[in-house]
Amino acid sequence: MAKAKSYLVGFAIGSIVTAASVLLTTPKSGRDLRTDAKLKGQELKESIQRLKQDINDVKEQIKEVSAEGKKTIKEVSTDLKNAIASYRKDIEPNVGKLESDVKEMQQTINSVKKEIKSPASS
Repeated sequence: MAKAKSYLVGFAIGSIVTAASVLLTTPKSGRDLRTDAKLKGQELKESIQRLKQDINDVKEQIKEVSAEGKKTIKEVSTDLKNAIASYRKDIEPNVGKLESDVKEMQQTINSVKKEIKSPASS
């Protein structure tokens, strides 16, 4: 916000200096000079008003995007939590069976090792 404010001030000062230098260096009568100064002043006010409106529009858009982003992050987070819970629920019954299968395989491997080590007893 500070950058926008300093930009606005710089823009205004630059516009004023430019308008003043153009008006003062142009050979015109006093009446024409005053008329031009009045027109340039009005144009400057309008430019500043448009700039303020643009800044306000940008601020509103940032607020909207931020709100939408927060909402989306919450939705994605909830979906991810639900997916993880569902995954755990789906694999839980298989974990016990896998553990028992691994134990059974280990016992089979151990018995095969014993048989390989002592082939003479067969």
